[in-house]
Order: sequence, then structure tokens, then C-alpha cells
Amino acid sequence: MGTEEIVERLRRVREPVTGESIVDLGMVIAVTGDEDGIRVYLDLSRTARGPFMDALTWPVRMRIVRDAVAVLEDLGKVEILDARSLQRYYPEDE
Repeated sequence: MGTEEIVERLRRVREPVTGESIVDLGMVIAVTGDEDGIRVYLDLSRTARGPFMDALTWPVRMRIVRDAVAVLEDLGKVEILDARSLQRYYPEDE
């Protein structure tokens, strides 16, 4: 499956607060894939300014990650990373 098809699937993922597509909001920064699987880089930390905001936005970020994984789960190995910090959200660290 190509990058465009993956982005189209991610269009179904909604930001929980606004209800808008994460693609339309510009949260999907990059999608890469190779024999090791698919990596999706999302702008998950743009609103988190400091530990307090980080804590407040954590449930929203985790909902987005869960929903993104759900729309891509049939494609094999999927990793979700924050595009700024490169923190890996999924799969959880072993």
C-alpha cells in the first residue's frame, strides 16, 4: 500500500476535541514504509508546552494514536512517532 492510501486511511482519524481529521489539521507530518513496516510521524506535541500541558493533552494524544493504529492494523507492523520529539507512542516500548 502506498503513502497516499495510508494518508487517506488516516483521514478517518479525528482529533477528539475538534472532531476534525488529523490529516486536515496538518498533524500527519510524514509516512514512511519499508520491509520493516510503516512509520507514521504525527505532530502530537505541538500544543504541549511544559509538563502541565503535556499531562493535560496526554489523553487526547493517546486517543489519536489508538485510532490511527486501528485504521492501519491490517497493514502489518505500524509505528506511531511524534514528529518533533521522535517519541515512539506505538507500539509501546518493549
